[in-house]
Amino acid sequence: MTERILVAYATRYGSTAEVAEAIGDELRKAGVDVDVRPVGEVQDLSPYRAAVIGSPIYMGKWLPEPQVFIERNQQRLRTIPVAYFTVGLTVTDRSPEILRKAEASMDSVRLLVNPVEVGIFPGRLKSSGLSFTDRTIVKMIRATTGDFRDWGAVRAWAQAVHQKIIAT
Repeated sequence: MTERILVAYATRYGSTAEVAEAIGDELRKAGVDVDVRPVGEVQDLSPYRAAVIGSPIYMGKWLPEPQVFIERNQQRLRTIPVAYFTVGLTVTDRSPEILRKAEASMDSVRLLVNPVEVGIFPGRLKSSGLSFTDRTIVKMIRATTGDFRDWGAVRAWAQAVHQKIIAT
């Protein structure tokens, strides 16, 4: 079987999609065939030797789409190496408590399929593109807007995931 990896993601405002693309690019640099796609567009997992699945943290949890995807495909996902990544604004503060909460956002999917690796990355917030509800929440919690993604950390994590996948 050729080494083909799926990087599947859910995104609300595009930040997680861009992180997924960066992960895919890094895996391609390692000589891997990679498909980067929204979870809703993935119908067949049979071509893949491994999967990397990501979601933003929204209200302390993953979005429903990747959870449903993992639940629907858990039989196949349990037979291949799987890594999870999450993107969130709260993790710009890398305190142990914040990282524990970010890890907890993945609890429901970890029960379905245990990952070989987990990545937690800061995200991006642009208030101009937010829904009215999300803008209201951002104002209430006084969230800071900006791009806090650490592309070096994302690339290093993708390299580490590749090493774990080829070792499995």
